[in-house]
Amino acid sequence: MSATTALFRNEVRMFTRSPASLIWALLPMLAAVVIAAIPAARNPNPAFGGLSVSQAYTPTLTIFAISMTGLVLLPQLLGDYREMGFLRRLRTTPASAADLLKAFLALMAALCLLAALVIGLAPLPFGGAVAAAPLRYTVAVLLSTAAFLALGTVLCAVIPNPKAASGVGTAVAATQWFAAGMWFPRHLFPEWLSLLTDLLPGGAATTLMSEAMVPGAATNWLAVAVCGGWSAVGILVALKTFRWE
Repeated sequence: MSATTALFRNEVRMFTRSPASLIWALLPMLAAVVIAAIPAARNPNPAFGGLSVSQAYTPTLTIFAISMTGLVLLPQLLGDYREMGFLRRLRTTPASAADLLKAFLALMAALCLLAALVIGLAPLPFGGAVAAAPLRYTVAVLLSTAAFLALGTVLCAVIPNPKAASGVGTAVAATQWFAAGMWFPRHLFPEWLSLLTDLLPGGAATTLMSEAMVPGAATNWLAVAVCGGWSAVGILVALKTFRWE
């Protein structure tokens, strides 16, 4: 654990030296604050199933931040490490490549959770409503973070070029934004589209987060199973397919 901790600290230092990488986490956080600051966006809106605009877009912005970190930033940075031979050289030292991978994934997970925390609490200073069931909301965030980080590691494993992996990750992330209702409210989806997007991690996680916004809402166990399934399958495939060189 000492090697992993030391590598984690080093990764944090290196990451702070390239603040441009933080843009994908900062943009949705800023958007959440701006939306929450608009009085009309804090009022219940029938177009969003009785939720306010701020409440309706909190899960969507959270999925945006997590998916961009996991599917775009992770494959590019981790792919660069592998392409430049960092992972191969670390295999010959006491600080193994596995230690670096754990430290790197811990940093990406921390970024996802920090962004989710800021986005989720953004309405509070303006008197807006936040999740009525914070524990359920947190579980949905953790499940989606695990799923997207695992999928990002799979992209890094199966696509050798880091820029190509990042490009494919952007395309995959866009499908998750649609499933999360970024361009069209989910409750207005036709039934067939709702069923389809509910099978994607972005759609299932958004369903869980949206339900957590409503006091007394029942838990959608299918969404829990979908999020857990994507997380488990993604982690297993990542472990089987990832290569250090």
